[in-house]
Amino acid sequence: MIKAERKKWALFVFDIYLERLLKKYFQDFRLINDFPEISSEKSLVVAPNHFSWWDGFFVYYLLKKKTNKKIFIMMLENQLRRYWFFQKIGCFSTNPANKQSTVATLRYTLELLENPDNCVVIFPQGEIEPFEKNSLNYNEGIEFLARYSSKEFDILPVANKIFYSNEKLPFILTRTEKLIHSSEIKNDKGILTERFNENINQLKNILSTEGESIF
Repeated sequence: MIKAERKKWALFVFDIYLERLLKKYFQDFRLINDFPEISSEKSLVVAPNHFSWWDGFFVYYLLKKKTNKKIFIMMLENQLRRYWFFQKIGCFSTNPANKQSTVATLRYTLELLENPDNCVVIFPQGEIEPFEKNSLNYNEGIEFLARYSSKEFDILPVANKIFYSNEKLPFILTRTEKLIHSSEIKNDKGILTERFNENINQLKNILSTEGESIF
């Protein structure tokens, strides 16, 4: 597997690039509900939906604006080899087709979660699916982490969608669920799946651009 190598110069360059990229292609980035208070004493796992090429950019930008955590994003190995620069800003690889590689990725993720300064982004769907799809794929990697982590961490489901209005450019709309403690998952394995899907369903019903601008 490919481990993350966060470099200050790469983060500096990418943050400037991403700000300009999003503002070029989107009218605004709106958070439609209150972002939860994030603990500085526990690490964080963010579980976003995956419906477009933009998803990693959306969640990275949101977390940069709303947390002080160091961001690490799990990414398919073939994509990370192709876009090697992402390794320098905190991306690490997973290869679902290789069992040995998958085990190595989970062990590495557990190491990251031992540091309360860290935030790890994991896409439960594993692959891009249409936003309007009713029955989404769901991988239980986060549940595995909750079961075997030596320290408790929080999980934040995040749902994004691209919303078209009477403006020339579309809006990014984001909704967050309430934080879930990793200990809750040990007692109720289905709680994260339920909250993940419910958050997306709530966002589907949003047909306005009201909310907090984070641009």
